[in-house]
Amino acid sequence: MSRLTWSDLLIDDITPDQFRAWIAPWAGVVGGTVAPAFLSKFGFWFLRRPAGAVELLDVFTGQLQQVADDYETFVREVNEPWWQEVYLLSEVVLQLHEAGKVPGPGQCYALAPHPALGGPNPANGEAVDPRFVLVVDVVVWQSICAQSLGVAPDAEHG
Repeated sequence: MSRLTWSDLLIDDITPDQFRAWIAPWAGVVGGTVAPAFLSKFGFWFLRRPAGAVELLDVFTGQLQQVADDYETFVREVNEPWWQEVYLLSEVVLQLHEAGKVPGPGQCYALAPHPALGGPNPANGEAVDPRFVLVVDVVVWQSICAQSLGVAPDAEHG
């Protein structure tokens, strides 16, 4: 396999119910009104703000940062190979596919252990051994990430 499709790199068919459940562990980090653009296959959120900005929630660090001033700029950048390598970890995803690890609908990759607990952080360029990557349900991985980073649970959901 030498090429990945969009469905190999991201999760973009997120229902409102899934969005509420999947983002709930991050209520202490993500405030205000947001809508999902998509998730990476490692569970990183790309969130749209009403004013147009797009933010990235890095589930390895718990950091929220703006990645584009407007959605049009974001879409242009998403189509660039360098952007896919940096933000969607396309090279790592390709290695995992070659190792036979392919998430199904509602699933993503999970690192064991989480980077906050000593596992590698591929977003920082650290090598990932496919033996330590699991395929899990997105809701499970989001919860593990938030707990690993000590994010306080949302009072409504936690």
